Amino acid sequence: MPDYPLVSIVLTTYNGEKFLSYQLESLFAQEYKNIEIIAVDDGSTDNTLAILNQFAARHHNMKVYINEKNIGFIKNFEKGCTLTNGDFIALCDQDDYWHKDKIKKQVEGIGNHAMIYCDSKVCDESLQPTGTNISDLVNFRSWNNCLQLAVFCRIYAHATFFKKSLFTAAYPFLEVIPPDWWLPYLSTFHGGMKYLPEPLVLYRQHGGNVAGVIGGRSKKDNKTSKAERKRIDLAKIRTRINAFYNACPEDLVFEKNVLFKLKQSYENFSLTNNFRRLSLFLTYRNTFLSVKKHSALHKFLFCLKMFYKIK
Repeated sequence: MPDYPLVSIVLTTYNGEKFLSYQLESLFAQEYKNIEIIAVDDGSTDNTLAILNQFAARHHNMKVYINEKNIGFIKNFEKGCTLTNGDFIALCDQDDYWHKDKIKKQVEGIGNHAMIYCDSKVCDESLQPTGTNISDLVNFRSWNNCLQLAVFCRIYAHATFFKKSLFTAAYPFLEVIPPDWWLPYLSTFHGGMKYLPEPLVLYRQHGGNVAGVIGGRSKKDNKTSKAERKRIDLAKIRTRINAFYNACPEDLVFEKNVLFKLKQSYENFSLTNNFRRLSLFLTYRNTFLSVKKHSALHKFLFCLKMFYKIK
């Protein structure tokens, strides 16, 4: 299809034999046919690799790569993106199911934006819709202000579709920021991000999810103490806000200044920084909490909590 740009679907896998075949079937059923599938396995010990190779043997536009050691889902997505040849990239999990029009509609809709993302139907383990869409739980819109994504982001990798040039700007991925936060944040500096209000993915919820729907936490490491987990979490948050500040262009004077003050207030829990952080959240609560479907009172109470914590 020479008149249509090549789209690279980056599929990352790890011990995903239970649902992988169904996901792959939905990828090869896409109505938009000029695609390549880059599958990167992160050291699976089950039948995942055999399934990938079976599909690759039947489809010339699928390539399978195997990591010598487990590198985690963030760096696995990064590796997959470096192997792409397309003008556009779509990230793909191993356990969902894509509507046949997903790629077609995202190609048609992205325009001059750096990224486009769609809605998703929340499903149970059997892929039966629960009656809830992600958009029922959070605010979805077309984002173009980095401050709206500096504290919270509720965009999921499976819904994203972006220009290869955005990945180039985002490379390398930081290991403390998921690609479905880092890429949307950076997209606000490169043409913005468009929201496609159609549920084009069946988002499967099951016991093996890395993170559940709407802010679900990654699985806890039971070998690490609660105090140590808290220390690690705080370090990640501070690294994230520093990265967001550094990535913000100098010509965005207002946004850069707000991010600097936010970064400064995150450095420690001194009384001065606690009041500074509280003031920032109260002043910019409708911006920082844009993605949350909270009442005005709920947002106000959330800001009060920022006196003694960081997010």
